[in-house]
Amino acid sequence: MRDFQECLNIVSHKARSDLHSLEKLLDISEVMISERVRGDLSRILDSVASADPEEYYFVEIYNEELKAKCIGVFEGGNLLRVALGGTDSNVDVSPEDFCRRISDPEIALFKVVPPLLQWKQDMVFGLEPIDSQHEEILRKWNELMRELLRGEGKEAVILKELVNEFFKHFAYEEGLMRRYKYPKAKQHFKDHEDFRNLLNQLISRADEVGVIDVLREDIGFVYSYLAYMNRADRELATFLKKNIP
Repeated sequence: MRDFQECLNIVSHKARSDLHSLEKLLDISEVMISERVRGDLSRILDSVASADPEEYYFVEIYNEELKAKCIGVFEGGNLLRVALGGTDSNVDVSPEDFCRRISDPEIALFKVVPPLLQWKQDMVFGLEPIDSQHEEILRKWNELMRELLRGEGKEAVILKELVNEFFKHFAYEEGLMRRYKYPKAKQHFKDHEDFRNLLNQLISRADEVGVIDVLREDIGFVYSYLAYMNRADRELATFLKKNIP
């Protein structure tokens, strides 16, 4: 049976029992149900195979008899990771049992848009290395999001690298504000300190509960920073361009 073999090909792909972490990832992403069917896994996989290589899809297969679920994460047609487990966390399911004991499964295809940040021309202030530092912060954020999709276990390290990029950037700006006597330095310093405290709290909390749970609790911090960057850092850059010889 083709569906059985294709099911097995997916579920046996380094399947892990981190089903709930993928479900949490959906909580911080934009999710659209592309299709929901009974059976016909082959047709769903054919749809994924022809997808844009930069798009992400989750294929969810539910085994009603075992009360178990499998989620495959695809980047275009490339299978990145698989999670398998019971809807009750105490249920242990093997890939072979999951696929063999499946009858007319419920299959859902989700198009998933993770919270990736795009570097845009209007973010360029025309002052180096501040522009490059801002771009690196966005690049490191996107690296973190892609790691959560891949699930290789590096997310805690990447989060700390992201926080270090913030801290290096803050320190550089503060040095310029002191040197050129920026009139709004006091408020800018305070804003930096507030962000430092928040970022340190994120790291501590991530050590306790994991990165994905921390982002579910407070993913808004990165959007707050983008708004701040566009306003306060833009003002600072305008001042510095007029005052740096």
